[in-house]
Amino acid sequence: MGYGYRNMSQDELKGFTMEINFDDVGCNLTLFAGDAWHYTKYKITYQELTEWKNSGKYAADLAWTQSEFVRQFLEDPKRADSMPHNGDREWMNPEDQGRYKPNPFCIFLSKWQVS
Repeated sequence: MGYGYRNMSQDELKGFTMEINFDDVGCNLTLFAGDAWHYTKYKITYQELTEWKNSGKYAADLAWTQSEFVRQFLEDPKRADSMPHNGDREWMNPEDQGRYKPNPFCIFLSKWQVS
């Protein structure tokens, strides 16, 4: 790795961020791993999001998905801004970045991975 990094724009240098888009079925969640070229996509239905909630795992990341649902799908950014964990979201702790070991959050999401 390291090729072309000096020429990347700020949008391309996403870091370890999460992006999500909602539709009528559920959401498309993308975890970026250092830049815009290295990412993993997940397709999660609303029923599966409910199962995630009931599991009690990664509650802060789930709270972020809820704030983004309010922002995008319900189109209420003012309410979303007042919700916990709103705004940009990092999915990996800084101390784990750059290490070649399985990430528990990715393992948890793996059943919904599409790419």
